[in-house]
Formats: sequence, structure tokens, C-alpha cells
Amino acid sequence: MSIEQRNDACLIAVDREVGQVLRLQTLVVLEANHHHFEDVRGLGPDAQRALARIYRDAFSVLDAVGWDPADDAGAAAARRDVPLTAGHMDQLWRRRRELGFANLDRLDLDGPDVDLAALTADREAAQTLDRLQAEFALAVAPAARRA
Repeated sequence: MSIEQRNDACLIAVDREVGQVLRLQTLVVLEANHHHFEDVRGLGPDAQRALARIYRDAFSVLDAVGWDPADDAGAAAARRDVPLTAGHMDQLWRRRRELGFANLDRLDLDGPDVDLAALTADREAAQTLDRLQAEFALAVAPAARRA
């Protein structure tokens, strides 16, 4: 968390469905990193800046997609430009892996309590994050060649 690197945002246009997945998974990123604040005074300045960057990137995404899912109701076809950074995409990649592992852990085909709706929602979220990762990689590739 203490490595200083460029983390420029790339604007990616997302539709309502991708925005909903992005909102939920970004909130999970915030939840997953909250424990660092318990010891924030004990962190060095570089680590404090790195932690701030995680939250700053997440808040920028939430500001772009909207904080309230109810705000999406009338904007079915609307696309929004979302500022995504390499750091936030790394956090989302971790979430994507966790979604896959969670589904494997919950998948007990012999048991009567298989929640297919939750499995399907997590699978669809993972697929959405896969597509978002690919779109981000394509968007930053030309910029990396120019740098």
C-alpha cells in the first residue's frame, strides 16, 4: 500500500446495468478496506496517501454512477462516464476473484440449500467486471504507448 505510482483516471462509459454492478462492488471495496483506518495514525505518510487514494478513487466512481440505485430508475438507456483508475481496477479485480471463489464455496449441488439466485447474481457481476476490465485495458493501452 505504500508504493507511489501514477494512477490517472480513464473515463469509461457505462450503462445502467454496469453502473449498478460497479456501485455495489465499489461499496464492497470500501468495506473491505475500512479496517486500515483503525490504525491510520500508525501508518507512514506513503501508506496514508495510498489508503486515501483507494477511497478517493472509489468515491469518484460512486459520484459518477450515483450513490442511490433509485436514481437509475428513469435512466434505463443512459450511459455515464465513470473515472476508473488502475488502482481501482485492481481493487475490482480482487472483488471479481472473490466473487468466483464465493460461488465455488457456496456451490453444494448435493445440499438442499443452494441459492441459485445468489449464484446467478454473483456470476453475472463477475462477468460484468470481466468485461469492464477488458474495456479498461483497451482504453489505457493507447495511452500507455503515448507515455
